[in-house]
Amino acid sequence: MSTQKRVLQVSPAYYPAISIGGPIFTNLTFSKALEDIDCQVEVLSTTQGLSSAQIKQLPVAQPSTSEFSYPIWRFPHYGYDNYTFSPELFIWLLKNVQQYDLVVLQAVWNFPIMAAYLACKWNNIPFVIIPHGSLYDETFHLKSSFYKNIFLKLYVKKMLMKAQKVIFSTKDEELKVRQFLSLSFQSTIIPNIVDVQKFEKLPLKGTFRQKFNISSERIILTHFGRVTIKKGINYVLNILPSLIQQYPNLLYVIAGSEEDHYLNELNTIIRDRHLEQYVNFTGLLSSEDGIELLVDSDVFVLPSLSENFGMSVVEAMLCEIPVVISDQVGIASELKENDCGYVIQLTDSSLEIALKDLIEDSSKRLKLGKKGRDFVKNHYSYHAVEHQLSKLIHG
Repeated sequence: MSTQKRVLQVSPAYYPAISIGGPIFTNLTFSKALEDIDCQVEVLSTTQGLSSAQIKQLPVAQPSTSEFSYPIWRFPHYGYDNYTFSPELFIWLLKNVQQYDLVVLQAVWNFPIMAAYLACKWNNIPFVIIPHGSLYDETFHLKSSFYKNIFLKLYVKKMLMKAQKVIFSTKDEELKVRQFLSLSFQSTIIPNIVDVQKFEKLPLKGTFRQKFNISSERIILTHFGRVTIKKGINYVLNILPSLIQQYPNLLYVIAGSEEDHYLNELNTIIRDRHLEQYVNFTGLLSSEDGIELLVDSDVFVLPSLSENFGMSVVEAMLCEIPVVISDQVGIASELKENDCGYVIQLTDSSLEIALKDLIEDSSKRLKLGKKGRDFVKNHYSYHAVEHQLSKLIHG
């Protein structure tokens, strides 16, 4: 008889729904890591974030077994897209949750998570929660705080207290969530796992510039990720006129899918400051195009208001690009301690100072890029994280 643990991952969205952002890739690497520590994995999700064409190509309400080595169940969802209400998914859970030794909840506020929590509770199945930064004070109040308050009182607090563990990706996230909620629960820290192998052979430098007709003379500052208010893109736009006076060959590339019509606000800033020729919106890029962008970038910038980890940061580091991040990014303290990235404040001039420092010194960019790549490989690869995960799953 097999001694493998059967683990069910429940996530509102799953790969290839890359428009959702970093959590999609985090969930994907988590599945692989579970397999690597000898777990039998299945995934339960919805069609959130998938295009109409993708939905037509993928099985719905039945297991998809051709994408990866484990089955993925996807169910349709209705109503408000981000809540992912899915009665069919709930019924499936009630019928099947007893088959699993552990359930991993890859979110907090969505219907599939509530459904999985209730199914686990009613059937006495242990579960762990990975909140992906959704329990920060800042992100809690940024959007739908009225409904989140209701959910918090109805089930979220109970769910956290009954979880076998709440898994945070950084010490920063764990500390801030505990301060915000003032709640007693079991927790542990397991960093997000990065698929380092995907970055072993990087594309030829200049590929992205050629595709998007960008001169080799231009210095590229890059945002790569969702285009939302919390990413702090406006902080870069606000200092761009000052930077351009000294470095007229600057180009700020903003790559990612838009949320909440935020582009309207950014375009207003760009027009008011006459930055049209200095900013390039690419929209959502494929994984391959994204890596090509990072390789061709000179500086990666993420002055985020809140970030539990910073997956796009470590991806930039794996492309040997120096990074400038705010102290609100989860891995900021680790980068600062290891001197492999610039950590800035959002309340002073440190963002502009850091960018000037890197723009002016190409050798410093090169040195910091190589140091960053080594740091990520040593701290966030499968090999670096799997021991912690195995201890959590197998005891």
